[in-house]
Amino acid sequence: MFKPYTKMKRLAALVTLVMVLFSFLPEIHAETLKSAPLSRGTTQDGMVRVRLSSLGNPSSLKLTVNGSYTVNGKTSRAIASGTVLNVGFSSSTGKLTLTQNGNTTDMGASFKLRRHATDGSNGIKIAQGRVPSNLYPGDFEFIVQKGTNSYTLLVIVHVYIEDYLYGVLPYEMGNSSGLEALKAQAVTARTYTMRAMTNSESSLYDVVDTPSDQVYSGTPSGNANCKAAVDATKGIVAKNGSSFTATYYSASNGGQTEAIKNAWGTTSHSYLKVK
Repeated sequence: MFKPYTKMKRLAALVTLVMVLFSFLPEIHAETLKSAPLSRGTTQDGMVRVRLSSLGNPSSLKLTVNGSYTVNGKTSRAIASGTVLNVGFSSSTGKLTLTQNGNTTDMGASFKLRRHATDGSNGIKIAQGRVPSNLYPGDFEFIVQKGTNSYTLLVIVHVYIEDYLYGVLPYEMGNSSGLEALKAQAVTARTYTMRAMTNSESSLYDVVDTPSDQVYSGTPSGNANCKAAVDATKGIVAKNGSSFTATYYSASNGGQTEAIKNAWGTTSHSYLKVK
């Protein structure tokens, strides 16, 4: 799933759409997705929580702020656009710090960088990210988790689902792919995400940014075709009855899909058969 711009990617998305629309015979729905605050709950909304697991367990992060942000939503702690922040973390002590303009503050076990404008230029760049020039257009949450012998830092981005898809399609399929194939990928990825959101109500995040879910590296430049595909299919998902279809996909399947029972030992999705 991590090698974009290949013919197999295009074929995989087209095969997925055919399987979803014809083999599985689901209904196609337009979901009303509302924007949401930085919160957790049982209500479906348009905000997806993406854990940036590709960062590993970093001891420091260099972040560049673009636009209007505050620390923990406090207007008294506004961050000027262009500011470089350094987040420090110790896996042995669990200490979390934030350095801004040479001043370091102890942040306890968690803190948030809250976005106060939602246009495309508002976001944060991560120097340690897979693509440092990419913007992550959302709220950032930093949470320390205690393990048996050490601590782990979770970096979670809260981003509107359509903005999230702007960053998924370029890496799961590629901007040079045909528009109709990209539309198929958009519906597939959106459905996968909404299903994950339904199943993660008790979790700190919905998906990770690696092939374990879907590759996400923020929003790249030069992705006009991907954005057009997302916009053209906005809110459209695949369903079987009242449930989101399990739209698993891959770069290549060798010409044959696997039955879900053989892959994961479950029969919960009877439409996922060998084809």
